Amino acid sequence: MKVWIDITNSPHVHFFKGIIRELEKAGHEVLITTREFDGLTGILDMYGFDYYVVGRHGGATLEGKLVAGTERMYRLSKLIVEEKPDLALYKHSAEAPRVAFGLQIPSIGFVDNETAVGQNKLILPYTELLVFPKAIDAYELIRCGADPNGMRPINGFSELSHLYGFVPNRKVLNKLGVRRNEYIVMRTEPVKANYFNGHGKSILEDVIPLLPEVPIVLFPRTPEQRERFERFDNVIMPEEPVDSLSLLYYARLMIGAGGTMNREAIALGTPTISTYPGRLLAVTRWLVEKGVKFHSTDPVKVAMMAEHMMEMNGSYRAYLRSVVSGFENPLDVILGEIETYEEFGTFSAMKIGEAGTSEARNPGGYVGLNEGRDEKEQN
Repeated sequence: MKVWIDITNSPHVHFFKGIIRELEKAGHEVLITTREFDGLTGILDMYGFDYYVVGRHGGATLEGKLVAGTERMYRLSKLIVEEKPDLALYKHSAEAPRVAFGLQIPSIGFVDNETAVGQNKLILPYTELLVFPKAIDAYELIRCGADPNGMRPINGFSELSHLYGFVPNRKVLNKLGVRRNEYIVMRTEPVKANYFNGHGKSILEDVIPLLPEVPIVLFPRTPEQRERFERFDNVIMPEEPVDSLSLLYYARLMIGAGGTMNREAIALGTPTISTYPGRLLAVTRWLVEKGVKFHSTDPVKVAMMAEHMMEMNGSYRAYLRSVVSGFENPLDVILGEIETYEEFGTFSAMKIGEAGTSEARNPGGYVGLNEGRDEKEQN
């Protein structure tokens, strides 16, 4: 079977790497497509994957996104017509689901950002099987076009799949000149994302002066963000892709204004603070409720919690690992669905029983959905 995987963001390489390796082990052919954006090709090269570069990111404007997305879908269509894959996989790709739908290629999509409404409306109506964290209210996805009979919730979050085959390597510490458990990792706001509604200045600019004088490895998303942090003597900003998982594993603390690196840190057992300034994702709220993440946009509160987490580091790590060990890994779920499709020609969330009735799984919160909807509308 030929499986097409469209990778449109750098964290998605880590999400799909284990799936790619396991599919190849099982004898499947894997076709990878990507785009020019945020060091994507460098990360794919780091893992030794073969891939097609199709299109680019459209930037921060609606006009740019529309033109780039339209061009990419056209070019993808031509490639996929030639390659003829049997199955499509993607995570928050706006083009792959529409190409797959147009060519009647069965698809599995993973979505974990319910606030990206515009993007989700381009993805969910065309996705045959939707895998998503159960922390998300299913109605949020159904109102964007998801099929209630094609939804598979998981008791976990996407970054758990990033740990596939992970073995920590201290080479990255030597490369950056930092010592184990003696530095902080930071990630700036996703200013180019269509769901981001913050402003140019990062909260991290006000947090850094309040922290103890320790090395900070910071990952900016744009040249403008990089320039704003060059004034801090203790901030190190890598110039090229590095082994970020090992870096997070050996860090004393992670403070991020985004999402992916925060959740990677949690999956690795590293204490984490979120400073995201917009509407929090359901997954973020869920992790905060479980006590495995702290969130604040107040620089003083962030600095105080950071100092506390660094002092009580061992206790925080032990608690994180005990909670995370009970979660479900999306990698296992997706591979299981691919196996089911290969054997039965359908997905387990949509299998038809012997009596001819649907045996669709309950998409976490869909039963009694109207009651929850009424409550929201009344409020």
